[in-house]
Amino acid sequence: MRLELAAQDAIFDLPRRKWWIPPTDGPDFSVKFHGQPAGTPVGPAAGPQTQMAQNLVLSWLAGSRILELKTVQINDRLRIARPCIDATNVGYNIEWSQELRIDESLREYVAGAMLIHMLRTGDLVASGTFSRAGETIFDMSVGYDLAGIRSSPVRSFIERMRDARALVEALRGQIPRHEHALRDLDYPTRLSTGITLSTFHGCPADEIERICEFLITQLDCDVVVKMNPPMLGRERLEHLLHDVLGYQELIVNPAAYTSGLSFDEGVLLCRRLAALAVSRGRGFGAKFSNTLEVLNHRRFFPSDQKIMYLSGQPLHVITLALADEFRRAVGPELPLTFSAGVDRQNCANMVACGFCPITTCTDLLRPGGYARLPGYLAELAAQMRRVGASTIDEFIRKARGTAGDDAQRAAAANLASIAREAAADPRYHANQNRAEPKRIDSQLDVFDCITCDKCIPVCPNDANFTYPTDAHTLEFCDYVVRDRELVRSAAREIRVERTMQIANFADFCNECGNCDTFCPEYGGPFIRKPAFYGSQAGWRGSRRDGFQVDAGDATRGASIVGRIKGREFLLVREAWGGYRFEDGAVCLFLREPDFAIERWFAFGPEDVTGHIIDMTAFHTMRILLQSLLDPRRVHAVNVPALARSADRRSQRPRSETTGR
Repeated sequence: MRLELAAQDAIFDLPRRKWWIPPTDGPDFSVKFHGQPAGTPVGPAAGPQTQMAQNLVLSWLAGSRILELKTVQINDRLRIARPCIDATNVGYNIEWSQELRIDESLREYVAGAMLIHMLRTGDLVASGTFSRAGETIFDMSVGYDLAGIRSSPVRSFIERMRDARALVEALRGQIPRHEHALRDLDYPTRLSTGITLSTFHGCPADEIERICEFLITQLDCDVVVKMNPPMLGRERLEHLLHDVLGYQELIVNPAAYTSGLSFDEGVLLCRRLAALAVSRGRGFGAKFSNTLEVLNHRRFFPSDQKIMYLSGQPLHVITLALADEFRRAVGPELPLTFSAGVDRQNCANMVACGFCPITTCTDLLRPGGYARLPGYLAELAAQMRRVGASTIDEFIRKARGTAGDDAQRAAAANLASIAREAAADPRYHANQNRAEPKRIDSQLDVFDCITCDKCIPVCPNDANFTYPTDAHTLEFCDYVVRDRELVRSAAREIRVERTMQIANFADFCNECGNCDTFCPEYGGPFIRKPAFYGSQAGWRGSRRDGFQVDAGDATRGASIVGRIKGREFLLVREAWGGYRFEDGAVCLFLREPDFAIERWFAFGPEDVTGHIIDMTAFHTMRILLQSLLDPRRVHAVNVPALARSADRRSQRPRSETTGR
């Protein structure tokens, strides 16, 4: 983070100019969730924006202050089909909980919380940048049945989020020695006491209630229960979906109407659990809502995926209708949270409805990514100024001209009118959500593309990045082994036209497919652009084509291993100024600058007559090795070498570093 700030004035490829910097003279966005303060009421929903440490940092930099961590469950060895996210126009996915092991998820969440604490209180950015409106809440999300949640791994996860001292101290030891100020920070160790319970996959009402009782009474947690869209009832839901909004192609999974919580069960459950929570001094609320199960009618996901989960614009209208009905049934006192199609244009309305937190997902998967979120808060500030409100409670009371001092009743009234307006708003209707990202007649390749910068921000994990190259064209030829000699073979050319290229850091990439959705060219950045691994173990453990770079040290030169079309290669920058290139059958030693072969030999006793040496692989790897270690741009591949260099400089005597 520090190196990237110094080189690019960005963190995880989000430029400083796109962060949300709390204004000194703006309205007060602060809220309370389960009695805890948060600087804003918005944040990412449990999903692709909250599964890794850098996701949490990016969400926070963009203005999120209540972060719903990706759902954890006992089955942490899921095999999710790829691609798994389709945000082409509305929003569909086929993933539904963490893709990491439970302990890996815990590590990411604690690391993300520590990095955010560094930004709030350390010296990474200008002092005072986040001193106002910096309070942050991490909300756990768990599912899906009582046995899984009571299991030792999930219970341990919850307990270690409540008391993360051991892991905080372990991670503190990974902070570089020269970062004394960051090593010595007083990191929070009670990271979360709140849980949002996901009720997907047929969990019955009585079991949901027993889960909540367990979480409240045995683990001393605040609890929010996610409600599912089919609670609205088949007739009302499908009237909205098909007749009002016009999404005739969407067929709700019939089983969804009978497998989950019913509306009446949800109302009674919430009344009982709210009373229990009060008796235990804990918070309780309901979330609207989960995604909607629909039959897979598109060709985006693998054909064996029969069900997909709808989000975005149509879900916004359906969920508001459900929340309004539920609010009428339970009264204005029960806290409600909201997540369904939230974006810049409707976020202020969700605040006026009294929802807290208001979480978003699909909108952040669109061009701009996390940088879309500051616009939510800018629009909220404008709406608050318009009605003369300086706080969230005041805005709720004034947003719709509701006078009086009861923000809860004003929120309920606002919800009723806003739900009606959303159903009539053309921007949620099907005929305005048919467009798909445009393509040009061009195929991606290892080098060069139109460099539109769409694939980088739409990746929630910051897996895609840019690196500098020198533009040039080189003509060369392959070699073939004949009579124990190398004979020139087919003529080749490698051309690099642009001075900035795109690559993929495979350790961060889950092949969700979102970058391919918005790339104007064909092929998919995560497929066609070079993928780099952070370690040889990661590279060897993968089946994907890709590379791993080692910067070398005082005793050995920089090197790169590569898998290209399934074949493995090694390229080493030798101390004598040339290269060693191995393709598994032969080893070449080539000099610079003309890349003439100094000598060569074959591995093993086998006759390699007729073996063709792929010099396109050599030159591709040579360019990548030189370019990926270029310090002009900081990214996940070269940062280990740059960090080691910074650490060595910090340990030199002052006379060596200053000349005095």
